[in-house]
Amino acid sequence: MAIEFRCDQGALVWVRNPFTGDITYFTHVHRKRSGFLHRTQQRLLAEAHVDRERYEAALRAELEASLRECPFCPGNEHRSPDEICRVTSEEVFGRASDSPWLIRAVRNLVPRIPECCTGGQNESYVVVEDPRHFADGARGHDDLLYSAMLPVEQFEALLEVDRFVARRAYENPSVRKVLIRKNQGHESGASQPHVHHQVIGSDRNFPSIERECRVTAREPEVWHEILDFARTFGFVIAERAPCIAYFCPFGTFRRSYEIVCLEEWRPLTAIPTDTWRTFARMLHEVLQILGPVPLDYEIHDGPGVPLHAHVNSRHDPYSNIGGTLNLPSLLLQSTEPWKLPTSTA
Repeated sequence: MAIEFRCDQGALVWVRNPFTGDITYFTHVHRKRSGFLHRTQQRLLAEAHVDRERYEAALRAELEASLRECPFCPGNEHRSPDEICRVTSEEVFGRASDSPWLIRAVRNLVPRIPECCTGGQNESYVVVEDPRHFADGARGHDDLLYSAMLPVEQFEALLEVDRFVARRAYENPSVRKVLIRKNQGHESGASQPHVHHQVIGSDRNFPSIERECRVTAREPEVWHEILDFARTFGFVIAERAPCIAYFCPFGTFRRSYEIVCLEEWRPLTAIPTDTWRTFARMLHEVLQILGPVPLDYEIHDGPGVPLHAHVNSRHDPYSNIGGTLNLPSLLLQSTEPWKLPTSTA
């Protein structure tokens, strides 16, 4: 059996990640209190004595300067590399806007995969998700626009741009695999605050997908077992054929989610538009759960694995000790003990 777990006295005790082997234990970790809270309170108290009028004037000037310097903001297009495509507001919403574009794709200034690996050509791309840098009514540098704030129609269009860029990358005979990757927030590794993500072409499969392919070849039922496990323990968020979204208790980080389309084992460029749109909507739904917190997501596709996305919150402190994680046992209270299966270990 691919999914190993243990139950005790009617409750899930631990579950093992079928791909990495890491174990998540359900404990009373939620009873712990952060020792960093006092520092935050002291900082807020100190800020209360600042001259607010002078502070806000200086802040407005700083925010305006950020817009002038950002390579992804409208008017600064000359600061970014070659544009691959753009989508306008009229194309998505049927109405014009002040910005000449709504979504814009460019080559990445520094390729994630060195050019010598992809036939001497840069096959790393950046997709700018919206012309806005800050959220409406921003009062600080942290009041940034984030992906969950985009209308779902725009998010669907965004993933269609990803497929357009992927098809372009695959025209290069050196490109064997394309990965869609999002980093939101400095803590997750984002290099720019303006809302964006990456489409990366590589001359070989990415190691994380390769590992999933190996396990799937060895355990053909692993994905069915994962989904059955999520349903059994009440982790499912939404299920709309052919996709399912669920909280993943054995993700890379403590707060992880996955969206899986079990019927689709083809490359993302070959997936029917309706299925891709359903997948995009469910990914958007998960992002709305996390909101502005630092996060990352990756979209993995076939062949070898079904279409799926891994979404990880990076706001929660990451503490993997000896290949183990802890999750609060409160997460298990939605499942009646008599409905739980027998442990596998």
